[in-house]
Amino acid sequence: MLAEALNICGLAVERGAKLRTMLPVPDTQIEIPITIINGAADGPTLLVTAGIHGGEYPGIAAAMELGGELEPEHLHGRLIMLHPVNIQGFWARREFIVPEDGKNLNRVFPGSPEGTLSEKIAYLISSKLFPLADFYVDLHSGDIHESLHPYVYYPGQPTEEVAQKARSVAKVLNVEYMVRSMATGGAYNYAASTGLPSILIERGGAGLCLHEDIEEYKSDLRNILRKLGLLAEPVKPRRYIPRDMTDLIYLEAEQTGCWLHHIHSGDFVEEGQVLGRLTDLFGETITTYYAQQTGIVLYVCPALAAPRGTVLVAYGKIHNED
Repeated sequence: MLAEALNICGLAVERGAKLRTMLPVPDTQIEIPITIINGAADGPTLLVTAGIHGGEYPGIAAAMELGGELEPEHLHGRLIMLHPVNIQGFWARREFIVPEDGKNLNRVFPGSPEGTLSEKIAYLISSKLFPLADFYVDLHSGDIHESLHPYVYYPGQPTEEVAQKARSVAKVLNVEYMVRSMATGGAYNYAASTGLPSILIERGGAGLCLHEDIEEYKSDLRNILRKLGLLAEPVKPRRYIPRDMTDLIYLEAEQTGCWLHHIHSGDFVEEGQVLGRLTDLFGETITTYYAQQTGIVLYVCPALAAPRGTVLVAYGKIHNED
């Protein structure tokens, strides 16, 4: 049963009320936009974060808009959304990092109350918001230097029960592919390690905030609300039913150079096919990269500048069920 009021770090929201305000990060001057909707009826609590990477725009815009559209009388349960989490990176139009400490916020969970800004933000979310939630959705995009085909990750490291709960929600999304992640880092994987089912959705990218990506993200979120029972209506059929992908390869630049890609996100590639080449500043080829396996390209770096370690292409195999 829901408590009559929901209290988050001193922000009190009564049953049947909505609050859209700024959430202070303790011991900093930073505030994060938050929407809290305490539904009129009982139900689960969904936590949504958008903009952990400040340059990944469609999920941020979708959370902003959906927070305005939904009202407490619509919900059986509670919806908490942060949009964007990395507010400093958002205003600075930076890829990946929190400008104040140069850290990738998604890599510092669970964070620390005594750490840098990134660590304090992560600690706020992991200590104050994860315990309130019954399910967690983290909205991402290809970053400013990534062109991406929509897909979803669900965690593979926790218990099978948590993994399957996350997978069942991932299957209501309008994306072609889903990946069971065996990684241990990141906000959603840390959440899963605590027993909180979670998914990370990837949609849009390359610094763009397209209307169609925003609308698809909002449709995804509404279907998640239906699946979890926060909206008392059937899950809507989508164009795609996600297919499993395995054996992902994240091809990194072996040295700094200029990247000229020969393929695009969503492309089918065959083993031995040229993926692209790295050149020097005079256009002389340093390395030509070939596909190590047949599969689908999930994202590609569309930028010319490719410092060493840049992920140039991510691709994987489609799992064919027996």
